[in-house]
Amino acid sequence: MIRLCGNLLGRPAMPTDRNALVRDVRCFNRLYTGLIGLLDETLTHSAYTLTEARVLFELGHRPVHIGADVGGRTGFLARAFQLDLGPAASDIAREFQLDPAHVTRILRKFSAAGLTETRAGIDGLHRRVLSLSTRGQAALAALQAAADRDVARLTAGLGDEQAAELSDMLTRVRYLLGGAEL
Repeated sequence: MIRLCGNLLGRPAMPTDRNALVRDVRCFNRLYTGLIGLLDETLTHSAYTLTEARVLFELGHRPVHIGADVGGRTGFLARAFQLDLGPAASDIAREFQLDPAHVTRILRKFSAAGLTETRAGIDGLHRRVLSLSTRGQAALAALQAAADRDVARLTAGLGDEQAAELSDMLTRVRYLLGGAEL
């Protein structure tokens, strides 16, 4: 029988206490991070760390809005770049519990590499909006294609029924942890 973190596969065990649940989640995290290579210094053998790749992803997928409030973290990032980040960068820092200064360093790296651009905001006066440049969109597309290939390789050995079961389980986990609706 195959054992995974102390539980038999195919037989979900009810943790006797929350400490057992914590151990099971951490055990899964160790397995998964190893399988997808998150312990490597860069993501999918690219020039980007996992954090940088995630910031690039978020900049490429968030709708751009002009924020009226430039206080707090938003203000920090807006002042650093002298633009209205609209609220993508401040949201990224908050949602992923990243230091705004770290996000600023990532954005400076992206700017120096030509991955981001700024443009006039809606009011056309002082506000500037940060977005991915054509080069940034191409870098994001390459990262996404590499990640898709990696996951396809990881799941290639699953039959149709197993693939559907895994997909359902992942949806259920996201739901249980508050990230998705069933």
